[in-house]
Amino acid sequence: MPSTKLHSLFRTIFFLLILLILDIALRKGLLLHFLPFPFPQQFSGLFFYLVFALIALYLTRKFGQKDGMSLRDLGISFAAENRKDFGWGMLWGIGLWGILSLVQGFTAGFSWIIRPDFSLFGVVYGLIFIFIADLGTELYYRGYPLTTLKNGFGHKLAIVFMVLFVGLISYSPGAEGELLMYVMLIPALHTLFFSIIYFKTGRLGAALGIHTGANFVTISVFDLRPGQASQSIPSGIFQPNTDIHGLSLTALQLPWVILAILFSAAVYFWWKGSTVTK
Repeated sequence: MPSTKLHSLFRTIFFLLILLILDIALRKGLLLHFLPFPFPQQFSGLFFYLVFALIALYLTRKFGQKDGMSLRDLGISFAAENRKDFGWGMLWGIGLWGILSLVQGFTAGFSWIIRPDFSLFGVVYGLIFIFIADLGTELYYRGYPLTTLKNGFGHKLAIVFMVLFVGLISYSPGAEGELLMYVMLIPALHTLFFSIIYFKTGRLGAALGIHTGANFVTISVFDLRPGQASQSIPSGIFQPNTDIHGLSLTALQLPWVILAILFSAAVYFWWKGSTVTK
């Protein structure tokens, strides 16, 4: 038993470290500084996120094979059940995070207005980008690492490990105080409920669907970002009618935390309500 636990831990850490380095190089843009040729700014993000997702899928397959697990064993496939999970998950993500965005406007005291530079192409492009980005993230945090940790330590310790890992790597040296707390806490809470959903369904589809739907709403529909020409994902459909820098950070971020806590509790009781399938 100890050797099994050590094997699970070391393999998981090795997998996560490789993808952490790739994440910094590709998705965080470090590699761009070393390219000997200019790269189209508007497509660089999509390209590097796609490369990250493909490498993550390849590594998941190779690591899984070494441990006697196929991609299907890890719940990663285009099977009908996974497609159905993704569709329902995306609807839940759009619905819940749509409500969250409206609550943000109420708590922070602003109204959503249509962006003057809104374009349908930007919304569709944003959805494609978000799907690819979230696919890479789900392969990074779920799939192989969660399953391997579960095999060695059980479901709950596997989730605790990944929640702590995501919280730590979300640390940003440019943030401090209350902002830093939210920067680390919100991704950690998201990891909690996405991991529970993955274990409950035994497939990646539902977690990926909710992830995609949630980010689509908060980036390509209701968008708190100030418009910038260099941003990878075009501005969304709606924007606040006031400068967000003058709004309360608590009023903007606390609804995220409350939703994440409530959703985590809901999916936990849903998970424990029947036999675990993963």
